[in-house]
Amino acid sequence: MSLRIGMPLAAIAVALSAGAAQAVFVIGNGQQVNLAAVLNSNDRQFQIGDKLFTILTYTSDTLPAANVSVTGFISANPLDGIGFDLTGGFGDVPGNNVISDIVLRYTVEVTEPQLGQGIRIKDTALVFNGSSVGSGSYARVDESILDFFGQPGNNLLGTRQVFDIAGPPQQTQLQDYQEFADGASYAKLEIIKDIQFFAFGPNGQASASFVRQAFSQTPTPGGSMLVALGGLILVRRRR
Repeated sequence: MSLRIGMPLAAIAVALSAGAAQAVFVIGNGQQVNLAAVLNSNDRQFQIGDKLFTILTYTSDTLPAANVSVTGFISANPLDGIGFDLTGGFGDVPGNNVISDIVLRYTVEVTEPQLGQGIRIKDTALVFNGSSVGSGSYARVDESILDFFGQPGNNLLGTRQVFDIAGPPQQTQLQDYQEFADGASYAKLEIIKDIQFFAFGPNGQASASFVRQAFSQTPTPGGSMLVALGGLILVRRRR
């Protein structure tokens, strides 16, 4: 998976219905929609490429959804990564001894016709540009990846972490990427993401401007043949 950390230009997302309250927001690469608009819609869904995202819960006492945008991310080759950036002025007020925290729970799934062609999610990647200053300060994102169709309590596929911890000593990991074990791939995942910022003391700092989640995919065994046949049929129709 190839991940570009540069922020894309913003544009307005398109809604697939006459009423925004009932819309599935379709977001292209670099386009964005306000997170509060998604949460206030009936289905709480947005689509990027062939991925449908459904927000299950968003919880934060200090970072309201109205101040957060969802920006689409699609690699030049969509198989190498489709996902989104959460963008906003994330951070913490120094000296109040309160952690600024966001807990986001959502699902991501492959849509048709790609699902019928055997396309499945094979990995997850997590990136952010968090920074912290001052002993005891930190910015971090911790997440759990679950097989949506797996047995509850036994469906954890892995965890991802990115962080900047002021220390001492300073510890920094701004990207975390892993393929699923044994070459496994999945049609639908559940993600639980915990985003935290803590600025310790009156001069501490902890902030980030974006958090990126991306998924790359692969045809399942037999699915690659379907994709190849689909391309062959398209070529024949053009002749």
